[in-house]
Order: sequence, then structure tokens, then C-alpha cells
Amino acid sequence: MKRTLGPAAYAAATWSAAFSLVHLYWLIGGRIGLPDGLSVTGNTPLLVIDVLAIPGCAVAAVLALAIVRPWGVRLQARLLGIALWGITAVLLVHSLPSVPDWLALAAGSRTTADFDAMGRFATFLYEPFFLVGGLLFGLAALGRRWGRRR
Repeated sequence: MKRTLGPAAYAAATWSAAFSLVHLYWLIGGRIGLPDGLSVTGNTPLLVIDVLAIPGCAVAAVLALAIVRPWGVRLQARLLGIALWGITAVLLVHSLPSVPDWLALAAGSRTTADFDAMGRFATFLYEPFFLVGGLLFGLAALGRRWGRRR
């Protein structure tokens, strides 16, 4: 069972840990990956989001690991499943606003020149990262469900 669940669960946990580290980097003043002129420490809403995202990402990583680690059997299976599907939904819904932009780019009706710095950041970096995380957590949750049926 662990063999089928492992890759997606470990990838989801790694994604969460990486995202937590990115938020920590931005929280301590780092600017790489942010649009020019944007600072998390100079923007109260972003500061609050970062402060909440760091432990949230850490919890998500632990939940993903609970699928494949021996200590995970101590967690109630139903609550773990609800949490994993909830994380999946939040991440996928977060990436939805960029779908029309991705479709317009693929259709050729928009170009990268049509986006300002924040639009490029969201469309090409931030939202795809959320999409990848949502897909990883979804695969981990599906793998967990399929593994339990065997």
C-alpha cells in the first residue's frame, strides 16, 4: 500500500515545506520571486497571510506525511481524508483566477506583454505553484483512498 501512496504524499509534503520556506524567506524581508517594489513586510495584509501560511504549510506537510508514515495510523482516517481534500480544494480554487489567462495565452489572444508585473507574477509563478500543490494533494488523497480499498 505504501508504495502506491508514497510518491504523491512525499511530493505534497515537499511542496508544503518548500512553500513554507518561501513564506519564511519573504517574512524576513526577502524579495526574490516577488514583483518589483513589493515587500511582504511593507504590506500588512501580505504580512498576515505570511504569518499564517508558515504554520499552515507545516501542518499540511505533516498531514501529507501521515498517509505514509507509521505514526499516521494514530490519526482518525475520516478527519485525515477531510483535511487532505480540504487542502486540495483550497489550493485548486486559489489557482482558478489564472485559468482564463492561461487559456487566452494558449489560444494566442493574449501575450506576456499584456500583463503588468503583478499579473506576470500571479499568472506564471504564484498561481501555477498553487495548482501544482493542489494536484499533488489531490493525488495523495486519491492514492490514500485507493490504497484503503485494497
